[in-house]
Amino acid sequence: MALLQFTDSFFPTGAFAHSFGLETYVQDGRVHNRESLEAFLRATLHHGIRTGDALAVALAYHAAEVERIVDLDRRLTAMKVSRELREGSIKVGKQFLRSAATLAESEILDEYVKRIQSGKCAGHHAIGYGLVASAAKIDLHSTLLGFLHTHVVNQVSAAIRLIPLKPTDGQRVIQHLRSDLLEVAEFAQTADMDNLGGFTPGLDIQSMRHESLYSRLFIS
Repeated sequence: MALLQFTDSFFPTGAFAHSFGLETYVQDGRVHNRESLEAFLRATLHHGIRTGDALAVALAYHAAEVERIVDLDRRLTAMKVSRELREGSIKVGKQFLRSAATLAESEILDEYVKRIQSGKCAGHHAIGYGLVASAAKIDLHSTLLGFLHTHVVNQVSAAIRLIPLKPTDGQRVIQHLRSDLLEVAEFAQTADMDNLGGFTPGLDIQSMRHESLYSRLFIS
């Protein structure tokens, strides 16, 4: 029940206002239908999320001391080279923690919030989510699937408004990506800090271009 609450679209994170680079791909005509959206999401899942945010969720979940969280936070900040991707992750993370930290308490989670408030940490969504899920005693596999599913749903929701895409086509995309989510979750459960990284130069460039688009529906 806690997982359903933390991953529900009603939970206040502000993620609905972000496309995380997708809007530029749509305006360029590179993502324009169900097939191209599915290909885009599959690529970002395996080359970015897999060793990036998904792994950060797992590392935060297992962290035993706040200094490891601080180190992870700084690494994740450095990895997100596009300003909009970096700030989007932080904005959603801080908004998520404002509510979630009052619903699932732990010493390390409280310390992370204090470090964010003092400016020593950025406050990324993946890290906050991993700490909250651990404090709520949600098993790691379900935690990762919840995070990944929410990411895909938010992207599909953005695509329905941007392309535009039929809602039924959006549901097909979500269904077709199930095996990918399972694969990414399985990897993140057993990987370590040395695996943290990612290679999505196209997404980084499109995210940088987003702020100069003539018209924009999303913040990122």
